[in-house]
Amino acid sequence: MKNLMDVRIEEARTYYVQTKQTLYMLFGSLWAQVVQKEEFEATHSRQKADIAFLEDHGDELRGAAHETLIRQRAKLLATEGGIKASVLAINILAGTVLQIAKQAISIRHGADISDCALQGRLISGTCVRDLIWIGRNQAMHFEETNETKQPGIRKSGWVDLFKILNTHHQGAFSLAPPFQSKAFEILQILGWSRFDQYESDMQDLGVAPSHE
Repeated sequence: MKNLMDVRIEEARTYYVQTKQTLYMLFGSLWAQVVQKEEFEATHSRQKADIAFLEDHGDELRGAAHETLIRQRAKLLATEGGIKASVLAINILAGTVLQIAKQAISIRHGADISDCALQGRLISGTCVRDLIWIGRNQAMHFEETNETKQPGIRKSGWVDLFKILNTHHQGAFSLAPPFQSKAFEILQILGWSRFDQYESDMQDLGVAPSHE
C-alpha cells in the first residue's frame, strides 16, 4: 500500500503532465500579447508625435489639420484602449500560469506554503516557491493589502514579499495604489519566458519528474 508521500508525488506528476499542453498554449498566448502590447505602444508614440505636430502647426495648416487632429485623437484613444486590454490579458494569462504552478506545489506538498520545505532558486531576496505561491495570491487578490479597511476583506500576505522585491526592482512592485496584478512581473523575475525554465523549477520543487 502506498504511503501519503508516494500518493502526493504521483498525483502531482499526473497533474504536471495533464497541464503541460495547457501551459504551452498559455506561454504562447502570453508572449503574443506582449508583442501586441509593444506594437500598440509604438503606434501610441507615433500618434502622440503626429498630434503634437498638428497642434503646433494647426494655424498654418488650417481646416484640414483640424479634421486630421480630431481623427488622430480618436485613434490615440483607441490605441490606449488596446494597450489597457493587452495589459489585462497579459496579467490574466500570467496569473493562470502561477495558479497552475501553485496548485501543483499544493498537490505535492500540502495546502500551506510552510508544508513545502523545498524553496527552489534564490532570486531577488526571495525564492521560487514564494514567488509562485505569494505571487499567485497577489494576482488573484491584489485589492487585499495590510492596510485594507473594508469590512469582509481580509488582509493579504503579499505585501511583505513586495517590499522585498521593490528593493531589488525599484518601483516595479510599489505598494502605492491603485493596486493591480503583478503576475507578469513575477514571471519575468522567475525567467519564465519559455517552458524549459518552468519545468526546471518544477523539478526543483519536487513536482515534475527528472529527465535523468
